[in-house]
Amino acid sequence: MTTVKQIYGYIDKIAPFSSAMDFDNVGLLVGDESAAVTKALVCLDITASVVEEATNLECELIISHHPVIFNPLKSLNRGSVPYMLASRGINAICAHTNLDISPLGTNVQLAKKLDLAAIEPIENEPIAIGILKCEMSAKIFAKHVKEKLGCKGLRYMDAGKRIKKVGICTGAGGDELYKIANKIDAFVTGEIKHNQLIDAYNAGISIADIGHYRSEFIVCAPFASILSSRFQDVEFVVSTGDTELTEYI
Repeated sequence: MTTVKQIYGYIDKIAPFSSAMDFDNVGLLVGDESAAVTKALVCLDITASVVEEATNLECELIISHHPVIFNPLKSLNRGSVPYMLASRGINAICAHTNLDISPLGTNVQLAKKLDLAAIEPIENEPIAIGILKCEMSAKIFAKHVKEKLGCKGLRYMDAGKRIKKVGICTGAGGDELYKIANKIDAFVTGEIKHNQLIDAYNAGISIADIGHYRSEFIVCAPFASILSSRFQDVEFVVSTGDTELTEYI
């Protein structure tokens, strides 16, 4: 019998919860560590629809990237997601920035998805750097990213240089650009601000803004596979109810 505590312990080995950034809230956020697990749902966000999905699949555990409880709760109301989890006896483990910086985490998975070589995670930072197999213009690179990730659309900025070395930061990674600006030709992230785009342009760094969801959901399937290999008596299912909310017209 596999327990929540055992799954938590294994995640803690491959993506230590202690390595999460100070602002974060990670770990077992809802539930009982002694509870038995036969089926677990892996997702990016624990929404009401994901809880319904887990209920229908008879999952005892949800493992998410984004914390289901981020800010301190002042009340626990019927219909809220934490209430739904607790009332249905569904446990929730959340691995956020600790998974971002893991060698098995979001940034490395995104770099692999984009067919980058010589992938180099930056120690203790939610960033990775990789190299394209051949140089590309910014427009061709943006098309490459869109195709590899199956994006409905993306924003890109052409800084006028051909691209060989690429920086990666999943999620809202605009601030991380400055840490590697002197090492890259392009930067791929899930969210970037206008002033950061200007700074990138002035530094000759092209940008691909792929959206927060697309930048991180790619970790769910590899993460589920890693956990399945370790806990063969547990079925790990990638959520289909965890969906991209942004529409493109």
